[in-house]
Amino acid sequence: MHHEARRERDGGAVEGDRVGGGPFGSGSVRAAPAAELLVSGLVLGVVGDALLRAPGPLGLNVSLWVAAIVLAAVALQRRAGVEVAGEDAAWLVVAALFGAALAWRDSPPLKLLALGCTSVGFALAAYRVGAGWVRRAGVTRYVGAWGTGALHAWTGSALVLVELARSRRRPEGGGSPGERRAIAIVRGLAIAAPLVVVFGALFASADAAFADLLLRVVRLDIDPEMVASHLVLFAVCAWLATGYQRGFLTRTELTPLRGIWRDGARLTGVPERPTLGITEVATVLAALDLLFLLFVVVQFRYLFGGDALVQVTPELTYADYARRGFFELVFAVVLVVPVLLAADWLLVRRQRGDDLVFRALAGAQVGLVFAITASALHRLRLYHASYGFTESRFYAMVLLIWIGMMLLWLAATVLRGRRDRFACGALASGLLTVVLLFVINPDAIVARTNVARMTAGDTAGDAAARFDVAYATSLSADAVPVLIDALPVLPADVQCPLARHLLRRWPPDRERSLRSWSWSAARASTAVRQHEASLRSMVGPDEACAEPRAG
Repeated sequence: MHHEARRERDGGAVEGDRVGGGPFGSGSVRAAPAAELLVSGLVLGVVGDALLRAPGPLGLNVSLWVAAIVLAAVALQRRAGVEVAGEDAAWLVVAALFGAALAWRDSPPLKLLALGCTSVGFALAAYRVGAGWVRRAGVTRYVGAWGTGALHAWTGSALVLVELARSRRRPEGGGSPGERRAIAIVRGLAIAAPLVVVFGALFASADAAFADLLLRVVRLDIDPEMVASHLVLFAVCAWLATGYQRGFLTRTELTPLRGIWRDGARLTGVPERPTLGITEVATVLAALDLLFLLFVVVQFRYLFGGDALVQVTPELTYADYARRGFFELVFAVVLVVPVLLAADWLLVRRQRGDDLVFRALAGAQVGLVFAITASALHRLRLYHASYGFTESRFYAMVLLIWIGMMLLWLAATVLRGRRDRFACGALASGLLTVVLLFVINPDAIVARTNVARMTAGDTAGDAAARFDVAYATSLSADAVPVLIDALPVLPADVQCPLARHLLRRWPPDRERSLRSWSWSAARASTAVRQHEASLRSMVGPDEACAEPRAG
């Protein structure tokens, strides 16, 4: 009873201070009038259209728009006389910081990760209320928070419009004086508009000078496509901003789903949670363990056989061995965590031995997965030695390492009966991993690694260790300082096309929009400007470069 009351206090009763009743949270907007939500959303729509229409990649413009949404949400809640909870404020700060990271790096994968982390921060800030719910929640609750947050962002504006329409059905004299005055102004403008058009046409017909003045004032010298693009972007930004702010004020948790499987009880009409006995779960895990063991036995020859084994094996090339199997292994390793979590969630432990059997089989699978991870990393080493490093391989390697950490964390929590601690640790480690990626700069690492590989290959007389100019030019501004520093040690047939690309993509005299500004792009332009003379000497006056020699 004590724990049940605490859950009700943390997840339910507290919400009454902030929400009313309805499909989300507890529903209709009580924390702020619908009119204020609509006005705030329209303003954010205008701001979004002004910022996000900047040419070039996402950068400072998205950072500023995210910050505007955070400030607007907090201002609306404070205006409603409700303090922002500490946990909500913390997740809003997380969203704002990852939004700000878009103005740091130029790499598209990093920006995609930053946008994902921003959406997670926004979703967790808007989901239910209660001290420390994030620390107690499970993986499904996090997924539900993100899903309902996204759902509310797309549908919340419609609910605001419905609530606004209902508020307009009050008897005459209802509402605040400000609302009645605003409605009166709108009605007056609607009545005046046709009269102004009629009398304006008469006066223009009567006086040529007045007609010329009207033509200069109202001349529609505009591009219809440009107007349409403005309206679409404004509408999308305003719609999402309004929907999210309503979700933040009312909570986005779906009330009918709350408490479905609390302490074995369920709501009327809701199906029971599916369950499996130890026999079914053990059969599944044992079959997977045998399959994983068979794969590890086969891979053992290659893990310890060295490069010579690959070379002497008929019809087995580095391309077949390294390139083909790496991502399949990454995907297999990634699937293990949800499979083990699902098995633990579905298992009904009727006897004490059931839990021991599950832990033994799941622990064996964790150990086998580490062996498969070693095989995947070995393939990556072979691929790097033969073909160089790429962004996709780097991020897959990071994912492998993170999944390995999650398997260790799963063994330390779920397999020890502490499932409630797993999700929070996984979420924190995921966010910290993204932060670490921003700090270490993956594109710079890829460029630096490929340059070092080429230099070592030339020193050893390995003609295959050629520098891939085409791939180097596809990297973002994050890699530009590394590439400029590496130019002196690159062959002449590589220097020319690479220097030409740097001058064309990051010309010193190009003016870039401040809205799409990022620190990495500005740093790349500065580096090119500082080395402009040496870069132009590499490409020559006609910028005609010979094709790089074949490896």
